[in-house]
Amino acid sequence: MNAGRVAWAVGGYLAGTFPSAYLIVRANHAQAVLEGSNRRSGEGDAHVLIKTHLGGGWGALAAILDVAKGLVYALAAEYLGNLPESWLATVGVLLVVGHSFPFYARDMGGRGLSAAAGVFLALLPVAMVVAGLVIVVGYVLRTTGPASTLGFALAPVVAWVTGQTGPRVAMAAAVFGVIMLRRAEGIQLSAARRGWPRAVLLRLVFDADRPQELSLRETEEAS
Repeated sequence: MNAGRVAWAVGGYLAGTFPSAYLIVRANHAQAVLEGSNRRSGEGDAHVLIKTHLGGGWGALAAILDVAKGLVYALAAEYLGNLPESWLATVGVLLVVGHSFPFYARDMGGRGLSAAAGVFLALLPVAMVVAGLVIVVGYVLRTTGPASTLGFALAPVVAWVTGQTGPRVAMAAAVFGVIMLRRAEGIQLSAARRGWPRAVLLRLVFDADRPQELSLRETEEAS
């Protein structure tokens, strides 16, 4: 096995773990975010809590840094790593795995969307543009959760239709799988309260434990 290729793959995972959210929380001494972060609950997501407690600007910065780490490392792997397509695709998936399942600061790990956006911008730009447009429409309609699900689900389809290589199509599908796996973490707790069909719908499709409009309303009432 080529040691250089393995190093790029391992580096992809480690780059994905870069704790953008954690650093922002620590810099702002936002203890409420640290205490509220909970990977088992949609409302406990660190990135959502940053936006709620520190404001949209800090939330946007966390997202930008997470997109940047996926984008920069994937571009470096493509243009400096001299990797075969299969290994390049592996690097892309591992970047998202590192972001969603870091081995440290676990509760600060993201849902995978921002790191996936960076990887797709680098390796599947057309697919990311399509996903981005779907998400923007969802934001306007206040249905961001389902829109993000649809946008990233379409990525492998768009990659295939636009003639991308098999490994890149597979990468897009695997990244979507990682996003769904991250959302499903702890879903049994939600299922115990609501039943499995509703829990699966809310967690995997809406990316929340409650319908998005209800969460927004309660957030506004609490602020």
